[in-house]
Amino acid sequence: MDCSAARRLIDLELDGELAPSDALALETHAASCSDCRRERQLLLAVDRVLADAPLERAPEGFEEAVRGEIIRRAEVRHRIDTVAVPAACAAAAVAAGYGIHRLVNWEAARRFFEGLGDSATQLASPVTEQLAAPADVASAMPSEQGAFGAAIALAVVAVVFLGVTTWKLLRQNQHSQHEHGWR
Repeated sequence: MDCSAARRLIDLELDGELAPSDALALETHAASCSDCRRERQLLLAVDRVLADAPLERAPEGFEEAVRGEIIRRAEVRHRIDTVAVPAACAAAAVAAGYGIHRLVNWEAARRFFEGLGDSATQLASPVTEQLAAPADVASAMPSEQGAFGAAIALAVVAVVFLGVTTWKLLRQNQHSQHEHGWR
């Protein structure tokens, strides 16, 4: 028998669920393993002390205080879900909008769409000419500002998205563990 199997048997012994054949195997292992013998003696001593300890009643109002704390924490989680997460996503959207604003050369875009509008009034061939050679909206911008703005916007969106996703997954995992009694 190895030590991990012996520790499982010690737990069963403390719970009063150890089969006689396992008790003999545990005794044999503990006789030859000083670590398991010492741990078993310590745990059995703690179990005896706890068994002899008088039970105390919880103080008056304890149950209500615990319930109140549970409700308070549920309300905080609800506020985070309904306010903080949308606010973080809104901040990411603003940052992305700012980055896009910095990325696009709005003057070139305005000229392009004005050209489309003029072409639409003349109908026929000017429309196809304008669409065939649209203004290069993104490349007409100052490269340093546009690239910097785009990089900031994408980084903020990515960080917020990953943070919110991770937070949601952790919350779901925590809820699942609590629901199934894992911990």
